[in-house]
Amino acid sequence: MKRFVKVILPPLIAFWAFAVFIKFTPFFHHVNGASQIGEDSVYGLISYYKVFAPAQILIAVLTQWLIVMPIWDKVLATPKAATLIFISIALVCLVFAFGIAYAIWNKTTGVTHLADICLFMTGVQLFYWIFNFLTLCLLDWKAFTKTAPIDKEEPTNL
Repeated sequence: MKRFVKVILPPLIAFWAFAVFIKFTPFFHHVNGASQIGEDSVYGLISYYKVFAPAQILIAVLTQWLIVMPIWDKVLATPKAATLIFISIALVCLVFAFGIAYAIWNKTTGVTHLADICLFMTGVQLFYWIFNFLTLCLLDWKAFTKTAPIDKEEPTNL
């Protein structure tokens, strides 16, 4: 049952946090669904998110089950590996963000626009993964708060 919660809850919380962020950020209030999909803009991305959120949540749950949970098991087994794993995830986010940004980039807008799209896409992905892993940390809080037994030997005077 706990494994099921770790598969379902983190993606739902991450998507919920993203939806709340979009809802309460004035910048995105005039985004109105399918009419802006494909406009090569932030508004097009938000519109895509609003229309395809159920399918994206299903993909996120499958990703959580098939990819993230084995990685999370490694983090629980050796917490020192977490730093390398999280840096790797950030680099993967950057690579995928560049790929998405390049695919939707209009070359007439210049390279600066490509960099802006790439940074925005990286931020969106990192936002998701930060919420995902924070939720997993909260669910496995006891695994990280274990204390080593204190050795009760008397100190020796040299």
